[in-house]
Amino acid sequence: MNRKTAFSKFPEIRTKHLILQQPTMKDVEWYFEHFSRHEMVWGGGEPGPKNMAVAREEFREYLVDLYRKRRGFRWIITLKGEGQPIGTLGFYKWAPSAGYQAEMGYDLAKEHWGKGIMTEAMMAVIDFGFERMELNRIEVYIMPRNKRSIKMIKNLGFKREGLLRQRFFDEFGNFADDLLFSMLRSDWEGLRADWKEKRRS
Repeated sequence: MNRKTAFSKFPEIRTKHLILQQPTMKDVEWYFEHFSRHEMVWGGGEPGPKNMAVAREEFREYLVDLYRKRRGFRWIITLKGEGQPIGTLGFYKWAPSAGYQAEMGYDLAKEHWGKGIMTEAMMAVIDFGFERMELNRIEVYIMPRNKRSIKMIKNLGFKREGLLRQRFFDEFGNFADDLLFSMLRSDWEGLRADWKEKRRS
């Protein structure tokens, strides 16, 4: 696959209730506020940006340049008819030398938890990964304390592969464990009929 030609334009995704759109630098202020929230820091184990200048650098590197360099995609989640960002999700570590796999990350503002929004967005983006990116494997790493995220991932059909002891750090700089979950193309193919029914309901 030639990534430059296959994705010459950023792929906006529309679902029943959502528009997943391209991040632009005008979203930096929202990014700064969103990732400074306690629940975002706690859930991901990453300290929030120190100031607006740092937020701008992070936003460019982790969202804008991710697509520009064709190393992945990060979508801004918005509700149809509203346009205000409420979260992000996407793929990263989509290396040219291993284009058959990528890691996923996601986040959602707390006031929108428990409404099925992230599940709806994840289904659409997972479909994109297997259909458009031609992935065979998707990985998700989650801190063991993040029970809500683990529950959602399991409900989507991801399989737990194991505990990676002290793989990374928490927001305080201490070593922390990660749980590894994965979904293979064969898993996804077996889930598609069920997902289709859920979208109709």
